[in-house]
Amino acid sequence: MTVFKNVDAPERFSWPAGKSCAVVVSVLFDDGLDAIARAPDLRNRSKSFSVWEYGARRGVDRLLELFDELALRTSWFVPGLVAQKHADLVRRISSSHEIACRGLAFEDFGVLPAEEHKEILLRSRAIIEDIAGRPADGFRLPQGRWPRHFDQCLVEAGFKWSASLNGDDLPYLHRSSLVEIPVHIELEDRPYFQFNFTPPFPKGLGRIASYDGVLHNWITEFDAYRRYGLCYVLQVRPEMLGTPGRIFILQDLLHHMLDHDDVWLTTGGDLAAWAAQRVSPAPADHPLEVFEAYRREEACDE
Repeated sequence: MTVFKNVDAPERFSWPAGKSCAVVVSVLFDDGLDAIARAPDLRNRSKSFSVWEYGARRGVDRLLELFDELALRTSWFVPGLVAQKHADLVRRISSSHEIACRGLAFEDFGVLPAEEHKEILLRSRAIIEDIAGRPADGFRLPQGRWPRHFDQCLVEAGFKWSASLNGDDLPYLHRSSLVEIPVHIELEDRPYFQFNFTPPFPKGLGRIASYDGVLHNWITEFDAYRRYGLCYVLQVRPEMLGTPGRIFILQDLLHHMLDHDDVWLTTGGDLAAWAAQRVSPAPADHPLEVFEAYRREEACDE
């Protein structure tokens, strides 16, 4: 087998207590708001919408049971309206896990007027904090593009970290001092398991992936992240990975991680608090700065 050198890797991070890499297990508990954002008529289509309702009915419990069995703290991203609808469930989650924000109603901040951003963020954060009984410092973009200067808006609304962007595999700082914990689609369950006939999610209706194949992919990625000292962020959903068969994918993956004593299994908040004191703002050649550089070049040409 050919082994490729990681020639472009940044200087190796010094993780806490000499750990080789960091792992954050995150749960996206949208309760169908993500599906309704694509097809609003799902609200009145019980058969199709029940695919997403399964998460709150069964999937959350299976995830919590597994995390409790392994004594693992995780980070849950919850829209404000979902927290209100499932307040008792969110309180139970919060008793052992971190609750972070995912907007109010799964908004697309990229198409909303900038003056509405902060109001929505403040409302959603207040709802989460009132129900969870603790500060909600983290944020995950629900959908759409990242608005220009959105990091500053998040800081003004009281957030300290985000797990929304993809342009790295180590935490970094925005100009506003907001910590960004990068995420990647290959470490998310939706591309493998999201399937619905009508409306077609995803378009084209690709086959549901092999469970063994998904586990192999996630373990392969973890082994590489550990080898190069990076930050592995898994993103799962109760309705997709919380089924009787798929929960074992997560169980086997977590057991593989726990077999290594040099892995820092942590929450987004704890990782962000550690990174805020140790990482630098994104450099000029970082993917985060590409758009800003383009804007400056365009201004010079006018």
